[in-house]
Amino acid sequence: MHVSTKSQIRHIMSGLSETRHHLLHDRVVALAASRWMMPVNDNAIIQIELMHHDNQALLSSTLARDGSGPLKASFLTMLLLEDTIAHAQSPFGICSGAATVTLHRFIDIEMITNDQLALAIANFARLNDIIFADYLSPPIAEPLADKRYSI
Repeated sequence: MHVSTKSQIRHIMSGLSETRHHLLHDRVVALAASRWMMPVNDNAIIQIELMHHDNQALLSSTLARDGSGPLKASFLTMLLLEDTIAHAQSPFGICSGAATVTLHRFIDIEMITNDQLALAIANFARLNDIIFADYLSPPIAEPLADKRYSI
């Protein structure tokens, strides 16, 4: 089944909140009429927000730099609080503020199916784990300038 309206996307998201899709780690939780979240683990919360133009949705995940964990605030709220700019990169972007780091991706929902949306969320969650591993783990030691290394 293909969808072409935001009301149909809301219907798909409603289904993902009632029953966990087999591709997803957990059920999706509704936060507002056009905003949902899915907890992945202690380090990540994936958020899904419908855009009010161009039949797009935004997937995002925000992590506190101090190691206190993921944040539930919306993407726009974090941009305003951090007084920073998100660069539109394709297909993924990273917005790095003084206190937070946010991974984001815009997806076209014009003709998306339930399975395609679940797959996009699952893939974003996997990338989230990889990208944020560098922010969660201790920094890797740099080689000493006066040493010579062989591989």
